[in-house]
Amino acid sequence: MLPHTPHQPPSRAQEPLRRRVYVAVCLLAAGALLVVLLADLRRGQMETSVVAGLALCLGVAALLRFSRVPWLLVDYTVLLGASGIVVTQLLELLRLQQAIPVRSYFPGVFLVIAAFSVLPVRPALAYTVTLLAIFAGLSVVTGSDVVLLGQLALAALLIAHLSYFGRQVSAERARSDEQFRLSRTDVLTGLDNRRGMYERIQRAFTRSLDEDGGGNGGFTVLLADIDHFKRVNDTFGHDVGDQVLRRVAAVLQRQLGDQGSVARWGGEEFLILLHTSDPPVVRAVAGQVWHAVRTAAVAGLPPVTTSVGVATSDEGVSVGDVLRIADRRLYDAKGAGRDRVQLGPAGHSPAPAPLPPGPASRTEQAERV
Repeated sequence: MLPHTPHQPPSRAQEPLRRRVYVAVCLLAAGALLVVLLADLRRGQMETSVVAGLALCLGVAALLRFSRVPWLLVDYTVLLGASGIVVTQLLELLRLQQAIPVRSYFPGVFLVIAAFSVLPVRPALAYTVTLLAIFAGLSVVTGSDVVLLGQLALAALLIAHLSYFGRQVSAERARSDEQFRLSRTDVLTGLDNRRGMYERIQRAFTRSLDEDGGGNGGFTVLLADIDHFKRVNDTFGHDVGDQVLRRVAAVLQRQLGDQGSVARWGGEEFLILLHTSDPPVVRAVAGQVWHAVRTAAVAGLPPVTTSVGVATSDEGVSVGDVLRIADRRLYDAKGAGRDRVQLGPAGHSPAPAPLPPGPASRTEQAERV
């Protein structure tokens, strides 16, 4: 079944780029027509259709450059203007009973391309059939070359085929990309979900093996759990709980920057993938993340703390090993009183990073949730 998708304007993000490209194309077309016009003048002739096409291209370029007219108006202006120029030229040939010159078939191809670019498929097909009928009728009346007419028809069929299936492929690809994105995105926080992050960790582990697990090839996972989150839901309600999750997600993402990725691992757990296993860097980032959540006071929301378990790729022989180590250390941190970072085995891990001086004192005095 043929799609009925109407012509869609570009998004706001795409509009500046599309305007620049459209203006550039119009100016290039105007340049080509100017060359044709100058060549005609040297031969002592001038076709009004070339002059009209040059004026149309320059007019559309100026319209796009100096105004913000709707795209639908721009596209239809180009299609209708070009159609009027070609039909006027063909009618003049009919009046003079002259055969269609070779150079007049290219505008026909351009019109077919423009029709399938601007119109939905069904109207574009109707437009193309009408255009071919006009060329065919004029060819019969004026005795024009039927081979050129056949080539024009073949070109129109090819354009229609590519346009129809191209739209199908583009729509299917867009749907597939969106489904892929949604399958790996947590709806509440907008972060990667467990599946998306697990794939990232697998890729990181493969790279670490390729680089022998040394140098910059290693990675670290930090498994962070919001302390007493059930108490937040029970005391303040699930809406507030969702707001807390979104706040923690935003804090982690902002604090991490381009040093790694963060995902909602499940429930109130977040998993951070850090692109290094260098101990000083890991310790610094773990302390910064823990502290950032601890001090992220938001009016109307309860203060929260996190327990964090840390494991590096050097400590496991598989992704599962690394994740199990991080999970075990997270529970060690909870067992040691929560609100801390566990960087190594219980009893052997360095003390949790000290809280930097400054705004932390306000949070330290707040009620722990």
